Amino acid sequence: MSCLVCQVLVIFIAGCGSDSTTQTPPQGSDSISKIPVMVTVPAGSAKIGFDTYTGLPPYPGELPSGNQYSPGPSGPVHKVTLTDFQMGKYQITNAQYCEMLNYALNKGYLSGDFANNVSVKNKEGDSQNLLILDANYEGKPSEIRFQGSKFVVKSGLDNRPVVYVTWYGAAFYCNILSEWQGLTKLYNLQDWSCTFGGTKRIYGFSGYRLPTEAEWEYAARFDVDNMGAKRRPLSWASEYLTAISQFGADPLLSLYTNFKSGLGTKDVGSYESGKTYLGIYDMGGNASDWIQDYYSSYTYFKNYTSADKRSNPVNDTSGVYRQRRGGSWLVYANNFPWTTYHTNTNWAYTYYCDLSFRVVKILP
Repeated sequence: MSCLVCQVLVIFIAGCGSDSTTQTPPQGSDSISKIPVMVTVPAGSAKIGFDTYTGLPPYPGELPSGNQYSPGPSGPVHKVTLTDFQMGKYQITNAQYCEMLNYALNKGYLSGDFANNVSVKNKEGDSQNLLILDANYEGKPSEIRFQGSKFVVKSGLDNRPVVYVTWYGAAFYCNILSEWQGLTKLYNLQDWSCTFGGTKRIYGFSGYRLPTEAEWEYAARFDVDNMGAKRRPLSWASEYLTAISQFGADPLLSLYTNFKSGLGTKDVGSYESGKTYLGIYDMGGNASDWIQDYYSSYTYFKNYTSADKRSNPVNDTSGVYRQRRGGSWLVYANNFPWTTYHTNTNWAYTYYCDLSFRVVKILP
């Protein structure tokens, strides 16, 4: 009798093992190898913002004699001073984001209905959508999906900028990358601020986060003379009139950026001629970038002539919308390649087919 019982148990256990092979549990990966390439942005001061004048040109460092000043949508021009930092040479790609998700999956950091390719959420703290897997706007479906026991990128799309990622998803990526490299996590997932125990981790702590709008514009328009009259209006154009001619001629503009092409994203770094003075790519097109700051109008700089001297400015305290910067491939009215464009915003939970991000690495 005992032998018969043993045989039945063996058959039962074998059957359970057979069932488990048809439903492979999520496992992800225990490492991250695709680390973003970073470019050092030197410390310095610069005039940022865009003004509108009654005369031309609208980009000089000081008001033209006899012309009246009025703030443009990204004005008034004001001075900022920044410490050195590192910025991603490229936007975060599908492959990089997918690898992060697999690492987070392996660690048990994820929730959401990703097994059915709906959405990915964070498990710890205030749970938010990070990446929408079933999104499909403008005929462009999500390029990352869950398959078997891990996240994968659709064939041939590894080096496209990741899209359908929310601001929360961008911040989460920064935290996981910091963890993997043994750096300080800069985002508190309890409320998605950068404050821990009353201490703000915007500067002074090594780790990754999203760029502030001052950092983004400073890097995009960086030149040998950031305080001069000929501040770069576009990341690749050092002269205003050159930029105007390029902006007005779509065939010419297409040599520098994937702007309003209507064709979808291209591999990051595809436009060698459109890189910045510092060698950073796609800051005027392809996909726009999530920014750290809440939106707030530049018009709080009341006195243009005083040349505001704020150091490392960031509006991270309160607001409704998170900022986005740079143009994109999508054709719509509220889309500009100008690095000075300041007013394009979205709720942090928003996701779209032309919205991505790049990271900055803060040095202690």
